[in-house]
Amino acid sequence: MATQDVRVLDDDRPYAEEIERLRLLLEASSTLLGSLSVEPMLADVLDLARRTLAADAYALWRHDERLGTWEIAVHSGLPDDYIRDATAAIRGSPTGIALDEPIVVEDVAAADWLSAEHRRAHAEAGTRSMLVVGLRHGGRILGTLVFYYRESRRFAEAERSAASLLANLAAAAIGTADLYEKQRRIAEDQRFVAEASTQLASSLEYETTLANVAALAVPRFADWCSIDMVQEDGSLARLTVAHVDPAKVRLANELAEKYPPDPDAPYGVPNVIRTRRAELFSEIPDSLLQEAAADTPELLEILRELGLKSSMCVPLVARDRALGAITFISAESGRRYDEADLATAQDLARRAATAVDNALLYREAEASRQQAQESLAVVDAVFAAAPIGLAFMDTSFHYVRVNEALARINGLPAEEHYGRSLRAVLGEELAVEIEPFHRQVLETGKPVLDIAMEGKTAALPGETRNWLVSYYPVRDMSDATIGVGVVLTDITEREQARAAAEAAGERLRVLAEASQQLASALDYETTLANLANLLVPRIADWYAVDVLDDTGRFRRLTVVHKDPEKLEWAERSQRLYPGDLDEPEGPGRAVRTGEAVLYRTISDELLTSSTQNPEHHEILMQLGMESAMVVPLTAAGRTFGSLQLVSADPNRLYDEDDLEFAKHLGRGAAVAVDNARLYRAAERRAHAALVVEHVADGVVLVNRSGVIRLWNPAAEEITGLAADEAVGRPAGEVFGAWETIEALSESKQMGAATQAVEVNGRELWLSITGVGFEGGSVYAFRDLTEERAVEALKSDFVSTISHELRTPLAAIYGAALTLRREDILLPEPQRTGLLEVIASESDRLARIVNDVLWVSRLESEGLQAKIEDCDAVELVRGVVEAARHYVPPSIKLDLSWPKDTPKVAADPDKMRQVLTNLVDNAVKYSPDGGRVTVEINVAGPRLRFSVRDEGLGVPPAEHRRIFEKFYRLDPDLTRGVGGTGLGLYISRELLERMGGRIWVESSGTGGSTFVAELPISDQPG
Repeated sequence: MATQDVRVLDDDRPYAEEIERLRLLLEASSTLLGSLSVEPMLADVLDLARRTLAADAYALWRHDERLGTWEIAVHSGLPDDYIRDATAAIRGSPTGIALDEPIVVEDVAAADWLSAEHRRAHAEAGTRSMLVVGLRHGGRILGTLVFYYRESRRFAEAERSAASLLANLAAAAIGTADLYEKQRRIAEDQRFVAEASTQLASSLEYETTLANVAALAVPRFADWCSIDMVQEDGSLARLTVAHVDPAKVRLANELAEKYPPDPDAPYGVPNVIRTRRAELFSEIPDSLLQEAAADTPELLEILRELGLKSSMCVPLVARDRALGAITFISAESGRRYDEADLATAQDLARRAATAVDNALLYREAEASRQQAQESLAVVDAVFAAAPIGLAFMDTSFHYVRVNEALARINGLPAEEHYGRSLRAVLGEELAVEIEPFHRQVLETGKPVLDIAMEGKTAALPGETRNWLVSYYPVRDMSDATIGVGVVLTDITEREQARAAAEAAGERLRVLAEASQQLASALDYETTLANLANLLVPRIADWYAVDVLDDTGRFRRLTVVHKDPEKLEWAERSQRLYPGDLDEPEGPGRAVRTGEAVLYRTISDELLTSSTQNPEHHEILMQLGMESAMVVPLTAAGRTFGSLQLVSADPNRLYDEDDLEFAKHLGRGAAVAVDNARLYRAAERRAHAALVVEHVADGVVLVNRSGVIRLWNPAAEEITGLAADEAVGRPAGEVFGAWETIEALSESKQMGAATQAVEVNGRELWLSITGVGFEGGSVYAFRDLTEERAVEALKSDFVSTISHELRTPLAAIYGAALTLRREDILLPEPQRTGLLEVIASESDRLARIVNDVLWVSRLESEGLQAKIEDCDAVELVRGVVEAARHYVPPSIKLDLSWPKDTPKVAADPDKMRQVLTNLVDNAVKYSPDGGRVTVEINVAGPRLRFSVRDEGLGVPPAEHRRIFEKFYRLDPDLTRGVGGTGLGLYISRELLERMGGRIWVESSGTGGSTFVAELPISDQPG
């Protein structure tokens, strides 16, 4: 202890020492109380303690009320081991000793209020006694000032008083400096928030502004600052990380990429975003680091080396939606965050979330505006280039807009339509027919669809045209009808094609009946003659058949005329003029060349040159010859006769289609003749003629017991059933519906019968011919499965897609016409609503095209599934959250999953497509609203995704068919439920490629539950 060099009596020395201590304290008080920085002040306090009271060692302990911890701030004369061990002992065993008065410990070993670990630390440091005084300020314990002695001793009252005075002075100085530091920090934090707010308001590019805010926070508010944002698919992405050291920034980015956060972690960014609650760790304990890096020891070492002290994580929440999170970490600075700091961070987060939300809203608005403009451009392009006529009429039947196609139909330039009435453009007669439909639409507000009309136009006044016309109401934003949209399709060619198709159908029916007749008997001469009953007068006015005899001369089998009065002339033709092989035209030419001949019109010159004499000419004139066809009868490479079809009616002139029919008829007749000959030969040489190994058609020989005795290679190829698996088995076991096949040979039918047959677990469409002989029956068949499937697919595709494209195009067209009107100024809400109609219907068109593309990729086998471990909950949550943006208010979406849901082995994009299809289906087939629930459940080694609705339901009989391509439960749209019928087919195909399956559970009423099942991942979730 320092003293003045003053001579005093021994009895007065204690008083002098006390006076000296008071003087020192008085001199130091102004210095301590005038200091506003805590750290330098603590060293001054320790120096004053050494001068005030002699001891072997000194220490000033600080107490953290928030954490309840004690640590040595400054010391003198204490070994490092003691500092470490004593701090650990106090942390592990709170003393609970009051510090109202100085604590005198004359024998440390006997101080039972000290823990055993603490006494051991004192013993190892050599401490025998000590004096402890509390640092109290404003009712708070700031710490203690401790004097350590290596000898046992007693403490005088003056020493205790001096220590108390020093402690009071130090406590006042420290408390004042703490208060100042706190106020300074608050002011600095407020300035930081103000500057950050300026940054946030400076730009709508929130990525840049948030990065600037993070940089602004370091090192003023934190040593580390990172910002993570929620992506559209629900995943997290690191936007930025800031630190004063660029090397540490690179390290942080590398760690984030190498060790991504667990989305289900109970703390950190995922937890803050999931719960939308801020998180504060005033002190980051080592146990938290160990838990965070439990599976990665190398990460734990890195985190420890970074010296993380305290952290805060606050969510960015706007409009009840978590957009991301900001994390502040204290490390090098040693700052301990408290509730005040958390309030500052939350204030900043609120401002940042508002800025981000505003930026996102702006982007969405810009994107919607751009999409609307693009959609409008598409509509304009479609309107202008559409091959069908389109028009918009106002409520007084005046043209507002027409496209070029309709203008051409009306024979008037498009610009000359505008403002003119129906009557002025189309004329009185046609307008009187059309106007009632316009009135009906305006009065009822409902469309009038597919009205067939016929008439003549100014463009083609001499030609009758056919149209199919639909009328649609066009509404404004208030749902008031403001006009009529007209869609006019010129179907003249289609009607002509329909008439041609009817004629073709009639020809096909005749061919079918002819084939049946030709196959029904083995007397081919009689059969060929009997064909006249089918052909006359449906196809021809008269009919003749000539065949070559053994001498190579024509023999006329029959001549039949529709007019009974002409029968005499027909008989004379048959008796006198059967035809000559050398004649230049007619049967002679057809048989000689082997090619069919069409005489579309028969002139007098041609008729004269083709007759043998005047009598022959007279006979043909009486029979009548305006148009004719002659086809050869050729089979097995041999032409043995001809068939003539003659029209005596000038209004029925044969064309190429009729000639093609005649060729088919001729081929059928020739085959029938040839089959009859072959049949007769087959009866004599059944086994030798039928054991054919190299024909393209499948050949099966069945004995009288119904057992298969022959199964040729073509039969193996067609059915996929090897010969050794078929031969020796009853035919009824191999062929489904064997009775119908067996009947072919029993009926002696020579023509082929086409039917569906189940063979080897497969349904095949086969063209089958059967013939019986004394040892059994032989059957020949050809596979027509693919041809039938292709034709059915084409028909279904055209029908379905045509229907689905019409509705959105009509809605887009109507909305676009309204927007294009220049005579009405639409309020902004109405314009926005019409643009939304265009955007949503354009999206609907895009989904239809997307479905078609998915089917194309599936059928081309070019679609491969990339299986990986997926978070099932996140997949489903993303789909459900996306659906919430477009489902109608009458639909309530629910989502549930079990705790610790395992990961699923799937292709995430394709599984997301499956879930989207199922949720869309549930919403679409709930036209009256209701609840749609999506559940995840574990079923053994597989994970089930269930989508349950309260809609129309699926009849049990349809449970398998709904997964077929283009199949729809409501094809007639009785409940207004449309669709391509591709969604469930795509879902089934995608799941099968991922090793999964799908089914439906429904009684037919009260809703449905669609269940998709996939294998659980081998990796733990």
